[in-house]
Amino acid sequence: MEYFLFKHIDLVHSTACGCAMLNPGWRHMTRRMDNETVLILGIKNTALIEVEGKILEVKPGRVILLPAGYIHKGTEPITEAVSYYWLHFSQCVKLEEELRYYLPKKITEKEALSYYSSPSYACESLQDSIILPQEMDLSNAELFTNLFNKILQVNNKQSYSSLVYRNLVQKLLLELYGECFRTEHIEQKGTAAQALVHKALLMIEDELSNTNASVKYFADRLSVNADYLGRIFKDAMNVSLWQYLSKRRVELSCSRLRETSDSIEKICADCGFGSRRQFYDEFKKYTGKTPAVYRSDTAYIGVNSL
Repeated sequence: MEYFLFKHIDLVHSTACGCAMLNPGWRHMTRRMDNETVLILGIKNTALIEVEGKILEVKPGRVILLPAGYIHKGTEPITEAVSYYWLHFSQCVKLEEELRYYLPKKITEKEALSYYSSPSYACESLQDSIILPQEMDLSNAELFTNLFNKILQVNNKQSYSSLVYRNLVQKLLLELYGECFRTEHIEQKGTAAQALVHKALLMIEDELSNTNASVKYFADRLSVNADYLGRIFKDAMNVSLWQYLSKRRVELSCSRLRETSDSIEKICADCGFGSRRQFYDEFKKYTGKTPAVYRSDTAYIGVNSL
């Protein structure tokens, strides 16, 4: 695994973003971006991109980085329709009428993991910098899908706000950075508790549509005490199991609102909400919008079709 250090994340800028919808036969062009890194989040099917001899696989739920200064290209034409989100970003500051760019620096895996294993050490040493792997499978792809959609919404508004746009891009990068710490934290535990949390996470994904799902429900199925499960889950995930379940249901409903024409009532039921009122309350708490407004705002934004 290759890792890159991005300095001065507080100076991040983004010039372009979008959602690529690609037809069979397409292959990524060969190019080298001098100052901008490309971040890609796979949505549907698979495409292969080569970066300086290393093959990266764009696929659903995976983030890949095409670092500034590196040549990248498609290895072969795609055989089925592929879609993914993409974002160009850089860190720069204006000095004496010229822009100074801070390019990503490749670091060793050992060095990267030393930071991920100690958040306090990373905070003290890195300050306004972050470290990201060149490719990463996300444990909660909907979180990042929704962030990308917010970025595209702002970018496509007539009343475009560069400040809001930049803040959302920073949030996306910082959430990815946080995902690295969460992954390393769970892997380091290597205990029965970690295995139990992992089982609970898989079970939650299978039970999102079950209105009876609760901490006690999962604890009974796992044959453990509910208080114990709640405690170790929060310790591992930094959020309560119930909050995680509610957020995942909202994220699932966001995907359904964007990608299907199902009625709001059907989406409410399919995503495990006990009532329309509960659905509206939870949805607005996490998104700041009603389901109908969210569906309207996210229709046909930032699409590049080839």
